[in-house]
Amino acid sequence: MAELVAKNNHSYCYKQEHSQNALDTVMTLLIDNSGSMRGKPIMIAAMCSDILARTLEKCGVKLEILGFTTKEWQGGSSKKLWQNSASPANPGRLNDLRHIIYKSADTPWRKAKLGLALMLRDGLLKENIDGEAIIWAYNRLRKRKEKRRILMVISDGAPVDDSTLSVNDSRYLERHLRETISYIEKKKEIELVAIGIGHDVTQYYQNSERILDAAQLGNIIFEKLDRLFTEMVV
Repeated sequence: MAELVAKNNHSYCYKQEHSQNALDTVMTLLIDNSGSMRGKPIMIAAMCSDILARTLEKCGVKLEILGFTTKEWQGGSSKKLWQNSASPANPGRLNDLRHIIYKSADTPWRKAKLGLALMLRDGLLKENIDGEAIIWAYNRLRKRKEKRRILMVISDGAPVDDSTLSVNDSRYLERHLRETISYIEKKKEIELVAIGIGHDVTQYYQNSERILDAAQLGNIIFEKLDRLFTEMVV
């Protein structure tokens, strides 16, 4: 991480200066804001988001930074509504989603940098329902007019919400995640990339990497981007 901050000299940035097609790019960074990300992982994710926003802005690439979690630990209004409706079987999701826009694609880094600090707010990190978060990020990204659109997901585990999984099939959330990823990868409108922190995301995503320690996150993000942009420029 210290090397990234000090040097900030990623090769794809300079390659882009010679390619108009490369500049016609927008990227979304979707960050898991689950409770297991508390501490070092979320701090490093916030730092990487800040560095990435500054770097891509210099390259002329727009970046959106999003987060996903839930409003409650043990279900919210969704669960209460289900309980008040005689608790029918197989109810689906029983927690209220919290989807956060830390930085929109059109917001300059200097105006968004304080918003990135919200990622570290006490009490924010709860459960993670990945499938619906990816759909949300995907739908935002597909409205963009840029020729190239990239969605990078940062996660440290499989989707988990106790309220939902306690009354549905135990693979309910994971199955929805797999279906969502498969749909996006088959459509090929948007490039989907994932990085797992101590979690084997290769079982879900075609283009993915696993790291063992959150401290590796900065380097792997820029390595993935370097490969993506190199493939396009060459």
